[in-house]
Amino acid sequence: MSGDRARKVFMDQNSPLVTAVIPVYNHERYVAASISSLIDQTYTEIELIVINDGSRDDSHRRTLELKERCEERFVRFIYICRENKGLAATLNEALELASGEFFSILASDDIALPNREELLVGALSSRDESYAAAFGDALLIDGSGERIALDGGRKAIPFSARSSGQIFSTCFALHTAGMQGFDYRGEQFGSYPSLLCNNYLPAMSTLVRTRCIREVGGWTDGNTVEDWELWRKLAKRYRFVLVDQPVACYRWHESNSVKTVSDRLNLSTYALLGNEREYCEQRGLTEKWRRAQARLLLPVLWGRRIPLRTKLELLYRSELTQSLPYLTTEVMRRLSR
Repeated sequence: MSGDRARKVFMDQNSPLVTAVIPVYNHERYVAASISSLIDQTYTEIELIVINDGSRDDSHRRTLELKERCEERFVRFIYICRENKGLAATLNEALELASGEFFSILASDDIALPNREELLVGALSSRDESYAAAFGDALLIDGSGERIALDGGRKAIPFSARSSGQIFSTCFALHTAGMQGFDYRGEQFGSYPSLLCNNYLPAMSTLVRTRCIREVGGWTDGNTVEDWELWRKLAKRYRFVLVDQPVACYRWHESNSVKTVSDRLNLSTYALLGNEREYCEQRGLTEKWRRAQARLLLPVLWGRRIPLRTKLELLYRSELTQSLPYLTTEVMRRLSR
């Protein structure tokens, strides 16, 4: 992008610094586009931390090809290439290195729209300290970067071919579709009870106060549902602000973790919800917790790669007599789609 040198010379020193983080893992096809989308941001005050988490493909070389541009464009550029430690450990490592007031994450296969940082910083900076994060929406794109939509069965179709019916073209629309009675544009946006229902907040469209992430302890090593865990921890103490427009693109392709390790993700998500039981019981949210438990238990029970013994143990722990009405309701809801 032309004018990078001028940007660095004439940065607005009154603007808060954003620490942008790209965790890289086996995305040789996409990582250059991800990094370039941050180079092209309209907001100037950015430090970029890229951590290659033990990629086995050509991601390292593709990242190094942009090293000079990154050093020229950003206030500070850090690139680390090391053995695999997992995403949670990678994010905690970046958090230790971060010097920005705000913290944003971009997966190495996603893309930030040019005004992502500018819009989110503006929204969060205008709110008081009771707000920890700002969230925008995200468009859906395919492996070639073309915009797509998803049908009710989450099958990708060209965006130009979409029609009326259950068609989703943004992350908010997709992930709030099954949340009956919930309007993400309403007052319950980002509230803890709403996050029990579903992880509807797009991680690639997020900006968080760095001190707030540190305050709640960052991410739990080994956890594979990193974003949902952090949103719930933050929602227990803070509020979130909505930027009601797309600020990023979520890439829907065959190597998405939601497709390749879906059973493991479902198990991790169910286990995380179990940790919330006491908190919910103390705050009159037991019924919401049980509804969420039923919704998350079904994919586990249907998981082909999950051992039968594990499924039976989870059914026993779920206190089936109390959970059965919620499980029945959830089954009927899914069958009626």
